[in-house]
Amino acid sequence: MKVVIFDMDGTVIDSSTAIEKTINGIRKDMGLDELAKAYITKVINEPGRNLAFDLYGIQTPSTSLKKGFEAEFEKNYDLYATTYNGVKELLQKCKDNDYKIVLASNAPEKTLSKILEKNEILHFFDEVIGASKDVPEKPDPTMLHLAIDKTGATKAVFVGDSLKDKMAADNAKIDYIQVNWGFGVAIESKYSADTTDQAWQLIEKI
Repeated sequence: MKVVIFDMDGTVIDSSTAIEKTINGIRKDMGLDELAKAYITKVINEPGRNLAFDLYGIQTPSTSLKKGFEAEFEKNYDLYATTYNGVKELLQKCKDNDYKIVLASNAPEKTLSKILEKNEILHFFDEVIGASKDVPEKPDPTMLHLAIDKTGATKAVFVGDSLKDKMAADNAKIDYIQVNWGFGVAIESKYSADTTDQAWQLIEKI
């Protein structure tokens, strides 16, 4: 049995505008200039970055800043986040071929089902796994191990858009498909796809 594991932001959901508006809204409240969307999406996808410093010029975010970000991001996500073209069809092909489908996102686990349901794709997923106090963020491989354990799969492939995703797949010792339609920076990978049709061909092949 094969499980196809998908990252969410930049792979299934285009949340770049929601992220950019949230971060620049907070920067405006702090009296800081706007950052370019390309810079923001690059920074959040690179492992090892101090996001508080890179995005707000501070070493450690306060509790109020974290809460403010979460509230604004939820609002902007509702307004601006959408599925990428062809993603619903890709998920349907996986379902039609009896593959298990799992979402593995660094977003807080408690927020994921609402996001997927709003975008009318929750029903495709057999499992939805997000970050929590018990599940560390990628590139830690825990999410991918959980996806395999929960579905009982004997073969797994992870579909993502960033170096964090590739590192998680490498750490979990499973195949990885780098998608180039999202907002992650293109990285070298054995398998890569510019379109959802190409991603499907690779999922079938692996």
